[in-house]
Amino acid sequence: MVDDEKAIIEITQKILKSLGYAVEARTGSLDALELFKAMPAKFDLVITDMTMPQMTGDALARELMKIRPGIPVILCTGFSENITREKAETMELKPF
Repeated sequence: MVDDEKAIIEITQKILKSLGYAVEARTGSLDALELFKAMPAKFDLVITDMTMPQMTGDALARELMKIRPGIPVILCTGFSENITREKAETMELKPF
C-alpha cells in the first residue's frame, strides 16, 4: 500500500492486517517502486493513492505493470482531474 499520508497508511494497514493480510506500506511512490522491483513476485495486489509527490499513483501503476503485467492495482483518490474512467481503462486498471 502506498500513500503519502502516514495516518492513512496506519489505519489502512491496521484494518488489512486485522483481516489477515500481510501488508507492506510505503509513504513514497519511489520507495514502493524500488521495493516492488526487488521482489515483484512477493505482491498479490497494490493499493496506491493517486495524488502523491514525485510520482503519481497512475504513473506508479504503469511502472509496476511494466515489471509485472497483470498485477492488480487499486488506485484511490478523493478527486482528481488527472484520472478518468477512460484513462483508467486504457491503463488496464479494472473497475473505476
